[in-house]
Amino acid sequence: MNFPYSIQPHTGEYICTLLQNTCKEFGIEEFKLETLTTDNAKNMKAASNLLLGVGHHVPCFAHTINLVVDNTVKDIKCFSTVLDKVKRIVTYFKHSPAAMDVLRKLQSDEGVPEGCIRTLTQNIDTRWNSCLDMLISFIDLENTVAIALINRSKSTKILPEMLSTSELDICRDFCELLKPFKEATERVSGESYVTVSLVVPMISMSLAKIRKTIVQSADGMFMKDVLMQKADDYLTGLSKNKILIKASLLDPRFKKMYIPPTMVLEASKNILEEMQLNSEGKRRSSNLQPPEELHIAQVDRQESFFEAHNRSIQQTQSSDSPYKKEFHLYISLPNSNWEAEPIQYWTSQQQTMPHLAKLALRYLIIPGSSVSSERMASAIKCVVCDSRSRMTDRHVTQRVFLKSLAKQYWN
Repeated sequence: MNFPYSIQPHTGEYICTLLQNTCKEFGIEEFKLETLTTDNAKNMKAASNLLLGVGHHVPCFAHTINLVVDNTVKDIKCFSTVLDKVKRIVTYFKHSPAAMDVLRKLQSDEGVPEGCIRTLTQNIDTRWNSCLDMLISFIDLENTVAIALINRSKSTKILPEMLSTSELDICRDFCELLKPFKEATERVSGESYVTVSLVVPMISMSLAKIRKTIVQSADGMFMKDVLMQKADDYLTGLSKNKILIKASLLDPRFKKMYIPPTMVLEASKNILEEMQLNSEGKRRSSNLQPPEELHIAQVDRQESFFEAHNRSIQQTQSSDSPYKKEFHLYISLPNSNWEAEPIQYWTSQQQTMPHLAKLALRYLIIPGSSVSSERMASAIKCVVCDSRSRMTDRHVTQRVFLKSLAKQYWN
């Protein structure tokens, strides 16, 4: 929405001020802001706490996965060595048109049609999953690359060293271990569908896939252990984020499936409290006292246990608030398929469960990652060239905003 020039250190206080100014510029009242989705930098967390209060920050899921992978690679020296060798090979082919021509001709001689000839993918440190994409492209063409290097050795003395069989096994193991994270990152990076409720289920399913992954080498086993340890360090806190848990619970596809029972109980209480506050026109507070967990039955001296129990059931049913009835109705319904659209589901349930539908729609529009804003920031390079050095931040914002509009708004 806004790209102001930054002339001060990026402290939490300064970022908070920029966010407040952006809200004023677009006429957004701060009390309407529910959450802030950013990366895991301390200054961004501090800005969120200053702007919205503690408990309203949503860490970017894609950025967190990238931290897991990067720290795993740094801790495994043997893989770092293998990765450097792959980078040198890919860089050689990217910088040598003659070598790339040999690679293409070898595939063509094998009967690969022109439109299906593959090439090597270069790793870019600032682009998520690019390391995995590079390894996958290299493994797919390993035999062709080896032959191409042999052919080039006849005319060129300085060539990158090809990987050994054991090093290729390490690459294959690493690719298999990272595929669940790549799938999760791509899924949560969308803009046209609900992503916030995917985070908790994807953490559970990704870790389950990695545990079941069979690796071929001893280094692969070590790599798997390190990856699971790093995932536990970075993703455990994310899977306990109250906003993400409530979003998953309010998604008709997941509900209680991937949430521990104790967290389901706490999230259910918070949802009931927020439903009541919304109906009273109050903003959600993180300092609410939870309702009583136990119902103390009132038993008359002349009543039997049977009579007292039946009377307690009737009193409980008659005293159930409409919020509890809506929530219990929602939980009792069968889960939707993965392909279902949660927004459409709750829109169709606004008459049946009005209070819960309003709350669910408020949670499910939260982005599960900051990828969309990262894409918008990358768009600056497309609309603002280096020669436009005197362009103000206001003009930059306007040009990026125009580029972000869908084609339907230009007709």
